[in-house]
Amino acid sequence: MAGKGKREQKIAIEAVIVAAIAVAGVALQIFAGGFKRELLAFPVNLILVISIPVLLIIFKGASRHLASGSLSVILISVATVIALYMGLVPGNSAKSSWPFVLIYLALLINLTASVLTRLRTFRFRKDISFMLNHVGLLILLFSAGPGSADKARYFMRVFEGKVEWRAEMSGGSGKGETIELPVAISLEDFEMDEYPPKLAIIERMTGIALPEKKPIYFEATLNAAATIKSNSLTVDSVLYKPGFAPAAYVKVVDNTTNKITEGWVSCGNYFQHFKTLNLDSIYCVAMTFPEPKEFRSKVEIYSKSGKVKNGVVKVNHPLTIGGWKIYQHSYDSARGRDSVWSLFELVYDPWIIPAYIGMIMLIIGAITLFWKGGRS
Repeated sequence: MAGKGKREQKIAIEAVIVAAIAVAGVALQIFAGGFKRELLAFPVNLILVISIPVLLIIFKGASRHLASGSLSVILISVATVIALYMGLVPGNSAKSSWPFVLIYLALLINLTASVLTRLRTFRFRKDISFMLNHVGLLILLFSAGPGSADKARYFMRVFEGKVEWRAEMSGGSGKGETIELPVAISLEDFEMDEYPPKLAIIERMTGIALPEKKPIYFEATLNAAATIKSNSLTVDSVLYKPGFAPAAYVKVVDNTTNKITEGWVSCGNYFQHFKTLNLDSIYCVAMTFPEPKEFRSKVEIYSKSGKVKNGVVKVNHPLTIGGWKIYQHSYDSARGRDSVWSLFELVYDPWIIPAYIGMIMLIIGAITLFWKGGRS
């Protein structure tokens, strides 16, 4: 019973310490404002990575207390609550708040102390699963936390046939301050696949499509047909030439009067006016702008270290060179498939490889635990 009382007292003390850390974070948040991630940028994050284990080795007594399993549970519980808040409440700034940063730091210290404590009595068969899981998690948390301060995002606008080294951090508007990067992009060609434009009968004054409650749109493809109220529409011909706006020759039969109206309809583009087919003084046939299905850029990427890489950049399919990931961000929407430039998002994350190493260690650790039947 005495031992149980001491354990409960120890857990209570640890809970009070964690609460004090959170209160200190709230006080810093009030008086100093939000935490600035830039404070942990290289070399501060590297110094932090080295100094925590060094200090714990020097102060062995404190290290044993900080490696407490119950303290781990309390810290992980608090961090989980904050993470749930960040995920469920949109637009919050908990990630850059002092309470979260201090709890995160305390969790890193606790994990490091646990690893160092186990190392003193390390036996391969008994402790390998523990070490893989805890060291892997530690590396992952360091990479995602202090390491994230080195992550940078830039936007580079590149014209076809040009090589560009300059980028900006303001979203690629062309109005922000530009800097020269250690990577360059040459845009060889921009390509876009589009869905066929759609046709509809609309009110000429308001642009509202018929029928008003449930408008009917149908694709402007050869021989496509639709019936909208008393009108039967048929597409007799389609023109879709590079550099020109798509156009369709439409035949409309009024089933009430047998009146036939036919002619070309086009959505227009950056140098061509749109063209509608008037049915009467109120209604006309109009074409919508084609929606993009996929857009991509054929590029050649250079680095100042002499690396050259060729490939195609698509949405969610970036190219990687060194520590840089290059994403397709946007294009000249006014020109659409005839855009002569691409806007790329360049993300630099030097801690991504350690993060992958941490994840691999966690996976291997989980496999060894499963193999051992959960015995640590």
